[in-house]
Amino acid sequence: MRAIFVALFMAASTAAYPADFTVATFNAEFLTRPKVHIKFGLPFDLPADVTAQWNAPGFRDQKFAEAADAVASVVAAINADIIVLNEVGDERDVGELKAAVAAKGVGYDHVAVCACTDANTKQHVAVLSKVALDAIVKAIPGREGYHTELDDDDSETDTGISKGIIVTFKIAGQSVHLYGVHLASERGGNEQDQQRIAQASIVRRHYLPKLNAGEHIIVAGDLNDGRGQPALRRIRGLDDIWGDLIQTGHHKYFAEADLASRWTYEFQGERIQIDHVLLSTSFTELVTRGGIKPRVPDQTNRLASDHRPFVVRLELR
Repeated sequence: MRAIFVALFMAASTAAYPADFTVATFNAEFLTRPKVHIKFGLPFDLPADVTAQWNAPGFRDQKFAEAADAVASVVAAINADIIVLNEVGDERDVGELKAAVAAKGVGYDHVAVCACTDANTKQHVAVLSKVALDAIVKAIPGREGYHTELDDDDSETDTGISKGIIVTFKIAGQSVHLYGVHLASERGGNEQDQQRIAQASIVRRHYLPKLNAGEHIIVAGDLNDGRGQPALRRIRGLDDIWGDLIQTGHHKYFAEADLASRWTYEFQGERIQIDHVLLSTSFTELVTRGGIKPRVPDQTNRLASDHRPFVVRLELR
């Protein structure tokens, strides 16, 4: 009888956790109701000749639903256990996206949306999760100074993170802290480059006590910097003395035939990975040997986004 009980207990324990867990990030490119017209080829500020059309009752809502359906197709196809979404709208917008994903057969019972402070773009970071979220922090606190001109001390200013969120959940019974982040764009030149590095410092400073305590950390989102570039080095911890994060976009995690596919954004003919999933080295205790499996699914629907998703499957021990 004891042997049967032990066997049943072990079977139940094994069945309690899936054999793998998938984490993903996707930039939905202005899936925000106030600026969704950008997805349809219009500039940031509506031209006068189409303003009346877009302001007509129900028109913008209809267009948002059309765009949300395109994004939902990408999210449903990824079918991740947890996904960080960049450039999405507020709770109402994300709720409609969640419903559109559910209509395609993939349900997310748990949703978190950041407290965005970017009044210009009104973009948010959101998390859709199949697993319960044990804690949600809707903003990543902290300020960091930087110089807009490195050789001009009077150019010193400071920044926070306008689009970031922290959620805590469990993988195989162990707590994981996920930082969903959208860092400053590359389009502002040197000034925004320095701001982005400062924002990376804020993320690093916030998660470091957890990392040093041996807790599991994920940083995911549109970090607007490529592998090995300064903001990525800072956020991973490669320019300080403490433990660093695993770059799942590194070539060693990809098959030779897939190396050329490691890009998530194309600008003026240059293909680069700016959307990342970074893992604390503690994940090596959770996954099998060689159990970090990233991929970049092709994404050709321009209405969905000008980005491609980045997906990491973790094969659990």
